[in-house]
This record gives sequence, C-alpha cells and structure tokens, in this order.
Amino acid sequence: MNSVLSSIDESLAGQYSRDFIRSNGAIKKSESDSEVSVVVTTDCAARTREYLAEFHSPKAVAFVEVSRQDFASYIGGLSVKDVAVPAAPERRGGLELDSITKDAPVVNIINAICIDAIAKNSSDIHIESMRDAIRIRYRIDGHLVTVKTIDRALFAQLSSRLKIMANLNIMEQRLPQDGRMTVVIGGESVDIRVSTMPVTWGESIVLRLFDSRGKILTLETLGFLDDELGKITECLKHQTGLILATGPTGSGKTTTLHALLNVLNTEDRNIVALEDPVEQVIDGVNQVQINEEIGVSFGTMLRRVLRQDPNTIMVGEIRDAETADLALRSSLTGHLILSTLHTNDAVSVVSRLRNMGVEPYLVSAVLRCSVAQRLVRRACPHCSREVKPRDAEKRLLEKAGLSPARILEAVGCDLCERTGYSGRIVVEEVLVVDDDFRNLIETGAKDAELYRHARTRMKPMAWNALSKIAAGITTFAEVEREVRLS
Repeated sequence: MNSVLSSIDESLAGQYSRDFIRSNGAIKKSESDSEVSVVVTTDCAARTREYLAEFHSPKAVAFVEVSRQDFASYIGGLSVKDVAVPAAPERRGGLELDSITKDAPVVNIINAICIDAIAKNSSDIHIESMRDAIRIRYRIDGHLVTVKTIDRALFAQLSSRLKIMANLNIMEQRLPQDGRMTVVIGGESVDIRVSTMPVTWGESIVLRLFDSRGKILTLETLGFLDDELGKITECLKHQTGLILATGPTGSGKTTTLHALLNVLNTEDRNIVALEDPVEQVIDGVNQVQINEEIGVSFGTMLRRVLRQDPNTIMVGEIRDAETADLALRSSLTGHLILSTLHTNDAVSVVSRLRNMGVEPYLVSAVLRCSVAQRLVRRACPHCSREVKPRDAEKRLLEKAGLSPARILEAVGCDLCERTGYSGRIVVEEVLVVDDDFRNLIETGAKDAELYRHARTRMKPMAWNALSKIAAGITTFAEVEREVRLS
C-alpha cells in the first residue's frame, strides 16, 4: 500500500464521513493545532480543495496527492465492515476498478482486492467461503499467499457482484460457472477469467488475471543459459519443422513460446497463433482465441489457418491425436510449428506423440527441438543471505562440476511479502534432434535407448538448476520443490 495512506489513523478525531471520503476522494491524514494534512486523489476537484481549506480555517491545510488506484484500494479496505447491496456494473469498454463508489462498499472491496493483486503481479485471486470467514489468497510467483480475511456475512454480496461483472447467473450456486470480464485500471485494461465452484461452505471463486500491459519477455530475461539459447536460436532459423515446449501446467511454456514468436516476428513473416486463452497481445501476430463451445477448436482452426498463407503457426497446446497429426503434417508441408506438450522432460515428447497415434516416421521427420522447463523463484535480492553449502548440497554441486564457496538462503522481508523470493526464472533442458536421434525415433527405439543417447547430447535440467544455485540466482530449498536433483 502507498506509504502515505498506510500512515493514516482511521480513528482520528473529526475524520470525514465515509460518504464524503468516497464521493470526493479526500481523507484527513493528521491534524495539529495549526495545520491539517489531507490526502486527496490527483484528480480531486478544485472546489473540494477550496471547501476543505475554508472548512478548516483558520488552520492551514496541506494537501498530499496519491493516485486514484491507491486511494480506491485503501477505501476498499475501509469498507470491509459495511454491508450494502452491490450496484449493477456500468457497461463501457471495461469496468473502472479505480472508481470509488459512494453507495456500494462491496464494490470497493472487490476493486481494492483486484488493484492490490495486480500491483503485486498476482496471476490468480482466490476468494473462498469458509466456516467463519472469507479467505482471500493471491498466487504470486506460483505460490498461494493469504492476504486477508473478510466477514463471512459479505460472501453472498461479493459472489453476486462478481457474477454480474462476468455475466454469470447470480441465482445459480449449485453448479460450476465460467465467465470473463474486462476491467480498467489507470486507463489500462486487464482481462479476467472468472471460475466459480460450489464447496461445503458456499462457493470458491477464482479470478485468473491476464494483464496485456506486460511486455513480451525475451529468452534472456526468462533465464535461459547461453548454451541453450544458442541451440534454440539455431532451430528457429529453419523454415519448417516442429519446436515443442514441455512441462507441467504453470511451468511457463506459453511465455516461452511468446518469446520465440518475438524473435520470429518480422515484417516478411506471417505468424498465426492459436491460443486458449490469448494471454498477451503481440503486435504483428495474428492471434486466434480458441472456443470449443462454438466449435473453434485447435484442430478446426489449424485446418483453416493453412489457407491463410502462414510461415509460422503457434498451436497453444497439442491436446489430442487430431491436433498432433495436423500439427506435424503442417510442419512437413513447409511450415514452422511451435507448440506445447505436457511431459516431464525433453525426451518424453517422443513417446507422448507415439501414444497419441502419430507415426514414428512423421515424428522423426519434423521434430527439431524439445525444450523442457520448470519455473523456480528468484531469491529476494534485499533479504537473502549467503551461506556455506551443506555437505549433501556440496556433493550435488561437485557432481555437476560446480564448486561455489557460498550459496544463497531465503530469509523474507516486507518487500518480498516475507517469502524470501521475488520473481521467477526458468530452469530448462534443451534437446536438439540430430541425425542419430532421428534414426532412433524412426526405427522405434525404446525410451531407455532414447534417454541414453540424449544424455550424451544435452545437459539435464538438474544440472541447469544447480548452475543457477551456484550463480546465486535461487536456492536449494526452492529448486528441490520443482526439480529432482539426485
């Protein structure tokens, strides 16, 4: 929260009424015998300032400005104890999150939660009805953090307001529902996917945030090592073939594909991306939103896209045999295909495609590169401390050819929400398909044989993770949550 707002004493004698605070964007911060300090929004009307100056005369009035977003977030916190029926949302280009509603405290609570979550770079907001309270949690850097609890009596109103915003049925509480909405904060729009599900004490509501304001990350800023960058960059030079990003849900595969598209995104190349959902808009790329409910599936659109004269096609995910076969055959007929698969490592893509019914000759003909990855949190630069590696840690590092005298350990501070970590980085392994590996695929070699060959051609994910520990980027405790090191 803004430091100016956090220093306000809510029990201050003579504080303005909440209606006045919300309506005028002004709140008393402090008062002495000679001066009154008033916090106002940057767009607070001149007549309001004149009125306050006259109201407090003969005392001098000092105005301190804060952004409307910060003020709205603070007022949302003040409104937690109020109970009122939520007003119907305004339908314009998007719902104004940083507006301050005079007669609907629940609206301000939701606005405050969303503003705070966006400011903290959260990917999801969890609003959960429990026995005695409403629990609000944010997913920050892949981990859930409880940020506040609210009086359970407000849940019905919070649920109804969110359902109205997402065009859902406010009367339906027994069945799961999914919807979408667009909100506006500081003039920028943020897309939110809303999911509701009935639970024991009411409903669980999850908001997935898609902030289109963010810049497309590069492979360097994602944390790929130079050697792996070189391998991927060479594969991108091919005009045809298949490049796969693999890993479990939430491992950053789509972000990696966007970074690859950013490299390929030139004026002389036609790029079409099929995504579900479109998480980030990329200028110069024709992005298509998949919608299974109306028959717009990956398989259907992949057939149509081939008539659009594309050079490169991104398929958000290969989910079934039809999409797999179409994607591989498209790369065989002169297109560069980028896609994702859910596998644990880079080599497993071969068996995964085989199990989908794709012929081995087709896999061997088109597969250029497989990038397996996980996301681990970066150690907070403000509070992490250097320690000597423990004996077991030292043995693992030495086995990987690494011998740092000191490594980092997470501590936790106010700047990292007491987690000890801030931001995330990729740990990866990159398998480039050479002629020998291609022959093994085509002849139907067993997985064990594929792994033996791959170990001589690539550095495994465990080595990559250990190298980032040795470089002082992350910690053993964090890496061991995502990667098997032994």
